[in-house]
Amino acid sequence: MITTLLALALQAVTIPDAPQQPVLEPEERLEARLQALQSAEEGEAADIAQEVLALWADADSATIDLLMERGEEALIAGEADLAARMFDHVNRLEPDFAEGWLRSAQIAQARQDWEFSLQALNRALTLEPRRFDAFYLLGRTLEQANRPEAALEAYEQALEIYPAYELAEQNAARIRARLRGRTL
Repeated sequence: MITTLLALALQAVTIPDAPQQPVLEPEERLEARLQALQSAEEGEAADIAQEVLALWADADSATIDLLMERGEEALIAGEADLAARMFDHVNRLEPDFAEGWLRSAQIAQARQDWEFSLQALNRALTLEPRRFDAFYLLGRTLEQANRPEAALEAYEQALEIYPAYELAEQNAARIRARLRGRTL
């Protein structure tokens, strides 16, 4: 009896259809989020940037995702050699995956291997020229190589893509001030 009453009640209730949002392919979503990043306010921009980074980190391959995860875990555990091996495997298996090259560049920078860091960053930026995080890391690497003008250019590239990128802005401002001091 209760089931019959419930069935009748459910038939009488009409739930309006929710408007259907189009399902975007990952590249379309990435493009939309990068466009949103251009005009986003600082707080919102950080959330959008994290979403963009997550989209870039998705390899669409269980093997690559596992290697990346193990590499990240090794970095957190302070095992840079193991992390470097994991990211090297990623780069060999999926040479067109910019995230693997970026992670390799980060490790190379930490080891002060500027040459390999620059090569890996060049590869990452060739594969994905919208990588604001790669431009930021390039700026840091160029600063370490005592090339402030080139570092400033890299930070400015990052800011063109992600105008509210606080770390890039701070570093760019510091270099601008230092370069102005040279000309006085």
